[in-house]
Amino acid sequence: MNDHFNENRELDIQHFEWFLPSPPKPVFTIVVSDEKGISLNSKLCEYIPRQLKIGISQDGKNLGLLEIEEKGYLVLKNGKIKGPELVRSLKTRGIPLPANYIVEQKDDLWLATFVNTNPVSLMPRKTPKKPRKNGLRTMLPKKEND
Repeated sequence: MNDHFNENRELDIQHFEWFLPSPPKPVFTIVVSDEKGISLNSKLCEYIPRQLKIGISQDGKNLGLLEIEEKGYLVLKNGKIKGPELVRSLKTRGIPLPANYIVEQKDDLWLATFVNTNPVSLMPRKTPKKPRKNGLRTMLPKKEND
C-alpha cells in the first residue's frame, strides 16, 4: 500500500486538511439528595466561586448559581453545600431525589438543568422454556448422619 501511495504522485498531502480530536469538554454536575444535600462534582469545584447565592425555578428543573461577596452559601472543599431548605424546596416542587443537574456557565451565571434519571421499568421476564424442575436443596451436598 505504501508503494501504491508513492506511485500516485497526484496526491499531494500538503493540500490535505488534517484533523485531530477535540479535547474533551469537562462535564459539570450537581447532585441533590436527602442524605448528602447538594454536592458539586470535582470539575465544577475547580471553576465555581466559593460564595454563592442559589435560585430555583418555579418547577425546580433549573438552578441558578451566582457569586456573592458575603453571606452566601459556602462551597466546602469537598464540593458540598449545606442548604437543607434548598433540598426541601426542590422536593416540594416535585423533583425526585436524588436529582442530577448538568451545569453550564452563561456569563456570570452558572445554570444547572435537571436530568431525569428515573430507571425505565423493565418488562416482566417470560417463563424460561426449560424451567428448573428441582429446587436448590438437591444441588447442595448431602449431610452424612454418623
